[in-house]
Amino acid sequence: MKSRDENKKKELKFKKFELNANNVRGIMTSLRLFIGCLVIIAFVFLIKNVFFTKKVVNYPLVYNKDNSLVLLDKKRNKVELSKEDSVSDVLYANNTDKYVLYMKNSSLYLYTANRNNEVKKVLGDVKKYYFNDNDKYIVSIDEDDNLYVYNYRKNEKIVSDIRDVKAITDDEVIYLKDGVLSIRSLKANKDTIKKIEKNFGKDARLLNDKYLIYLDGNKSLKLYGLEDDSNNKIDEDVSAYYSDENTEEFYYLTIGGTLYYYDGSKSNKVANDIYDIAAIDVVNKEVVYSKYDNDRYTLYFQKGTKEASAIVKGLKSNINYVYIFNKQAVYYINKDNELMFARINGTKVGKSRTVVGDVEALSFQKTRKGYVFLADATKKGLGTLYITNSYKAKKLDSDVIRTNISISNDGKNIYYFKNYSGVSGSLYYSRGGKPKLIDEDVNRYQYVKDNRIYYIKDYNKTTKYGDLYLYNGKIKKIDEKVSSMARVNNEYKG
Repeated sequence: MKSRDENKKKELKFKKFELNANNVRGIMTSLRLFIGCLVIIAFVFLIKNVFFTKKVVNYPLVYNKDNSLVLLDKKRNKVELSKEDSVSDVLYANNTDKYVLYMKNSSLYLYTANRNNEVKKVLGDVKKYYFNDNDKYIVSIDEDDNLYVYNYRKNEKIVSDIRDVKAITDDEVIYLKDGVLSIRSLKANKDTIKKIEKNFGKDARLLNDKYLIYLDGNKSLKLYGLEDDSNNKIDEDVSAYYSDENTEEFYYLTIGGTLYYYDGSKSNKVANDIYDIAAIDVVNKEVVYSKYDNDRYTLYFQKGTKEASAIVKGLKSNINYVYIFNKQAVYYINKDNELMFARINGTKVGKSRTVVGDVEALSFQKTRKGYVFLADATKKGLGTLYITNSYKAKKLDSDVIRTNISISNDGKNIYYFKNYSGVSGSLYYSRGGKPKLIDEDVNRYQYVKDNRIYYIKDYNKTTKYGDLYLYNGKIKKIDEKVSSMARVNNEYKG
């Protein structure tokens, strides 16, 4: 009996051990699954941020102080780039805060942050200069029309007597010389030149970094493949084309007024007898155009090659200001300066409604939440700031000046001046709701990113100097005797 009891106890202990081991294995399996999920989530987040999020470069600020050009780096150290010289045309790199180009007495200079704030002369007697797409090269043209490329070690002439640079990719430059459109590598030792077009016309643009679209001298529309050197004629007698750099599709209009949509492989007729193209969204295949018949204009909306939908008929004058908002609505300004709204329903548009009267057509800017614009402007250019994405508009503020409205890179913040007197005003921002004051007596400002706004205040009209401040949630004085700031092209492009 004793041995049976002992055996049962051993069996129970063994079963208990098996159960515990199974539990441990179960816990480990669950833990591995949990860690695996975290890795997948992190990977997806990384991919999203790398490939699908617009990069906001934290550019250094370049400004003029008491006849000197100064750069403020990430740690707010001041680097004097030039003293008491004629300085102009500051150019930031496309994707990094490491490099800044500027002109000094007709010579081109490069600032490099990761070389102990080195400033180096690149070329003398410069007329134009560019960073290539990935910032690995600097392309410049001197006053004798020679084309140079600088790889951050050596600057070399690669082509002489060019007329203009038409496009620059990651590793090639497309230029015009003697009426011939040509392409060559940005690597100086790869000196093979390929002729794209012997009879170039105008308007060469890149499509998705794979194709070059252009009109030749006979008004034929052509598409050059950067990867296979193909050069295909799309159509002839073309008056204009409408493209987006991020897609290989495009629209084009013939001299006879026929509009086509090119889907990447063939041309598809959209409409005939076009009088004017008012607005095009190439990515979403939406176009607004007008037709003229019996002394009257009709404004149409059309999705792809579907049947056109009339927005408004019987107009005595053509509509010049039209905006398509995110596949949701068509806005236009009529002859009475009223902002009109027509909702997009698939391939059709609804009835036009008046949003606001007495609008400033040139004040329109797109944000993520809708368009911002001014209405009821005075002779001094001050008006009421609105935002809209429907047939109603929301008032944001009053006494806002049109010429100083900026949209943040993510499209969420609106920066503007209130009560601007010609020299200074109050600097505000809004996220589509209640405005917030940043500071008063501000002469000018420069948006870098949402936690970095620089501005000059207490500006003296006689000395033409003011004090430089940083706003990053708090206000901090940076420098004195500052006259201007270089423009940072870091606003919303949605």
